[in-house]
Formats: sequence, C-alpha cells, structure tokens
Amino acid sequence: MIDTIEAYRPHTTVVFFGGNKTHWWTRFLKKGYYHCFIAMDIGYSSWVLIDPVMNYMEFIVINNDKYFIKNVADKGYTYIITEPKFIWNRKKWHIRPFTCVEVVKNFLGISKPFIFTPYQLYKYIKKEEE
Repeated sequence: MIDTIEAYRPHTTVVFFGGNKTHWWTRFLKKGYYHCFIAMDIGYSSWVLIDPVMNYMEFIVINNDKYFIKNVADKGYTYIITEPKFIWNRKKWHIRPFTCVEVVKNFLGISKPFIFTPYQLYKYIKKEEE
C-alpha cells in the first residue's frame, strides 16, 4: 500500500518565507522571515498551497499558473525548492505549538525539535539541499 501511495505524492515542494509583522512576538523574528508556507507541485503547472495561519489553515489549489513561484517571489517572499522526506516511523513525538514552522516541518518530514523560527527552518533546508 505504501508503494502505491508514494506514486501519487508530490515530489517538488516550494517553501516560501516572508510576511509582515502581524503580532507582538514577531519582533523577535528575523526581518523578512515572519511566516512560512508551502506549495506542492501536483503537475500541469498546478499547485496545492498550504498556508498555516494562526487560528486556521488554508488549502488553496492553483491551476495552470506557470508563473506562480515568480508571482509570490515578486511579493517579497524568499523560497526554496525541496523534496519532502516522508518518514513512516519517526523516532520521537514532540509536543509543539501549532505554528507555521511546525506545520511545514510536518509536511516536509523534518523531525528537528529545536527548529522554532522560519529563519531556522530556512537555514536547515538550505543546508540539506546543498
């Protein structure tokens, strides 16, 4: 069953970093790295955008947009193109607050409990992609 599901999983994922200071605690975050969200390539220039906001999560399907990444980058977002590492048997379960970073880490299969901020996540993914 796992092999069958694997064939349908998106293999290209774009992680976007950016946003604005919207809450008091964002003053502790690195400038330009206040928020993160992901977009998974589902083929034919279409994407599923997963944007975890503070009290809800948006799932948006974007159809036939060849310039989607460029359009988001033009709004001031930094991005990294990566591939999720689906881990079926994680070693530990960590209790963490529901943040954009934790949601993105879960979608990417990243099990690093000391990555808390979007900038830390950016540095980790960038290092892994090198």
